[in-house]
Amino acid sequence: MDWEAVGRATTLSVPDRLSVDLERLILEGKLAPGEKVPPERELAEYFGVSRPSIRDALRELENRGLVDRKPGRGTIVLAPGERAKVPENTLGIVDALRPELHDIMELRAIIEPPIARITASRATSRDLAQLRELVEAMEKDVTKDRYAELDRAFHQAIAQYAHNPLLALINEQIAQQIAPSRASRYQTKARRNASSAAHRRIFEAIAAGDGELAEQEARAHVLDIGKQIALAATGAVPQDPGAAPHESGAARHDEGAK
Repeated sequence: MDWEAVGRATTLSVPDRLSVDLERLILEGKLAPGEKVPPERELAEYFGVSRPSIRDALRELENRGLVDRKPGRGTIVLAPGERAKVPENTLGIVDALRPELHDIMELRAIIEPPIARITASRATSRDLAQLRELVEAMEKDVTKDRYAELDRAFHQAIAQYAHNPLLALINEQIAQQIAPSRASRYQTKARRNASSAAHRRIFEAIAAGDGELAEQEARAHVLDIGKQIALAATGAVPQDPGAAPHESGAARHDEGAK
């Protein structure tokens, strides 16, 4: 684990900042399920903070069901199924069905928008800081692999911040199935730019506490991605998102309010 990659921004309290940074590593898969987090003393030395601050940050992650802490064993990263207390043999059901990608995208369109709505009403200031940083990271010029990591982390974070372990588990299972859709062959500069713009609209709706708009933006985003994947799968040239004005969820929201 490259701990030099962890950010050190100070917009949050020290424990919240630490918990956000450590959670990011879990969301991006850099701290994998079953992996042991370094001892409090090592983390305190690296970050230049007190051990009580590290302890508070780890306690926050434990309260969120991201890690398990036991005396003498240390802090272990939990898998989504462990967080939701779902029997291990249940988690293979989706894999056993061998769904096609279009089936998974259809499921995403059903599951993810309502999750965004819920998150808009439950996300804390600490949660919003994480989402904001993920959005800003995707807006930079990053590699395709890095973008795929951030993309997955953003969608998983939204599910995580609904503060319902079952929703986070379902979203994680979906993420595993759609991993091929994040492969480099499906990524174009236009698609990444369009996705980044959509991610920002979703984030801003969540940050504003506007559940209806968050749901609309999330649905528009998933449907658009599904359309682009379907076009790519047939060998057709995916539509350039910049070729026509995008009717944002905000516009649809305002129109519906008239």
